[in-house]
Amino acid sequence: MTLNQALAVIKSQKGQSPTRTHYLACGFEPLHLATFLRAYLLEMLAGDDVALLHGIYGDLYGNIQAASQSVATEASVVIEWSDLDPRLGLRASRGWSAETKTDILQSLDSSTAKLEVALAQLGAKMPVAIAGPSLPLPAIGNTIELQSSVLELELEQRLAAFLARLSRLSGLRIARPPGAAAPPEDRLDSRMELMAGFPYKLPYASLLARTLVALLWQPQPKKGLITDLDNTLWAGIVGEVGVHAVSWHQDSHTQVHALYQQMLGHLASMGVLLGVSSKNEQSVAESALARKDLLLDAKCMYPVIANWGAKSVSVARILQTWNISEDSVVFIDDSLTEIEEVRQAFPLMTCILFTGNDPAKSVKLFSQLRNYFGKPLVTEEDLLRQTSIRASAELRELGGEGVNPEFLGSLAGTITMDWRREPGAGRALELINKTNQFNLNGQRLSEGQWQQMMEDEQCVCAVVSYQDRLTSLGRVAVVLGSRRGKSLQLQYWVMSCRAFSRRIEHHTIAALYDQTGVEEIDFDMKETERNQPLMKFFNELGMQHYGALSRAEFAALCGPLPHATHNVS
Repeated sequence: MTLNQALAVIKSQKGQSPTRTHYLACGFEPLHLATFLRAYLLEMLAGDDVALLHGIYGDLYGNIQAASQSVATEASVVIEWSDLDPRLGLRASRGWSAETKTDILQSLDSSTAKLEVALAQLGAKMPVAIAGPSLPLPAIGNTIELQSSVLELELEQRLAAFLARLSRLSGLRIARPPGAAAPPEDRLDSRMELMAGFPYKLPYASLLARTLVALLWQPQPKKGLITDLDNTLWAGIVGEVGVHAVSWHQDSHTQVHALYQQMLGHLASMGVLLGVSSKNEQSVAESALARKDLLLDAKCMYPVIANWGAKSVSVARILQTWNISEDSVVFIDDSLTEIEEVRQAFPLMTCILFTGNDPAKSVKLFSQLRNYFGKPLVTEEDLLRQTSIRASAELRELGGEGVNPEFLGSLAGTITMDWRREPGAGRALELINKTNQFNLNGQRLSEGQWQQMMEDEQCVCAVVSYQDRLTSLGRVAVVLGSRRGKSLQLQYWVMSCRAFSRRIEHHTIAALYDQTGVEEIDFDMKETERNQPLMKFFNELGMQHYGALSRAEFAALCGPLPHATHNVS
């Protein structure tokens, strides 16, 4: 985006009242960075106008503190070397004696310690995107430019340790260094820095603003990956060469398949669902997957469907087993024909051709997969997902599709209602923003908006967990609303599809009445393209309208509750 394009985006919003506020905290004059940042925010938050706040020149620490006290719902923080010690910038000159250099290291330690405290407080209030120093250090080293000096390495080491500590704090997201995307000579505008206090060339200011916005509004990660086997997970056609002849090893020049297996194992460790659709004999495919030198645990792949039918039919079976939508899944195959057949059947699915004979494309694929499935935080529920999918299948086998309360009661299930407000959002917000089928109205919620609701005294929030003798599903549902006298205005209610058919939704409503003491719940219900399971629940409950439900009406319509309920507050 050029500066003129950014100004045009901002001008298009002229006359509208800002609907949200963003804080830019930096120690330099924000000038064009603020322009680019607001423009990218307007593009990301289509339909909303954005007010941009920033602090005073030369006081990054104070500006971060001011952001914590502001009405902003999100913040961007840009740190430069001069914020850690003015002598590392161009606008302060105090000499570089040996004593000064020692003092700079001590000053940096002191500055980072203060900033760490302030940023932790800010991250507890709102989501924060942080960009570390990207401008080159001044010519402070005693070596030639091609050789790193001890002082430069010490500064960079302490900076890296500081950013690593920040990355572990709730609410903070650290941008990767610009690297090859913007070499040092494309970042620093020394003339603007000395004359106006703005250090960046315009293209880099645009790149930096876009990065900060992308960190705060990341796309929802996909949930599952379906892979082919022959010439994809391994090299060779197992039905022709045999189980022990397919390969994925460097000595057979098939190492790219080992890297692919390694990537899939990494995704499985993040909670990504892995399934297999292969044109093969089922027994042969399972025997090959049982090889001990496979670089991922074959148990991570479920279901494994091998037959000679159309791939799209097998993919449909996997989607049904997982109970997720096609747009949440990536399909990978080495055949263009299979890719096209699946794409036509599932146009919203991401279909990718695996090219084992082109290592460059395969390595690029691994970066694509990181972007499709990456997320700021891996939760306990992510790690339980594959196990819970298997448990759901077992539940259907044991109890049938219309699981009756008597069978559910035999599972000795416990529903935990956690009424504590979760200031860091985390799993609860993730459920609200990624759940579609059991979703009250399809509305999404930003981290900043979540934090604001948590500060409202009338806020009612519960995170629902489930466990029985077969499995633990972890945190599977969230209810969020506000008390209005004897009524509860329920604005958000979502439940993971993994929790269907267990009457958790009935227990949730009962717990809302018992815990809050209200006599009526007013559901902010809106039909969407994908929330038919919730609509079906209301129909089965016997409600003649979507809206208010009294305690007496619910008691008459609810039926038996098969599980124990445990409240945490």
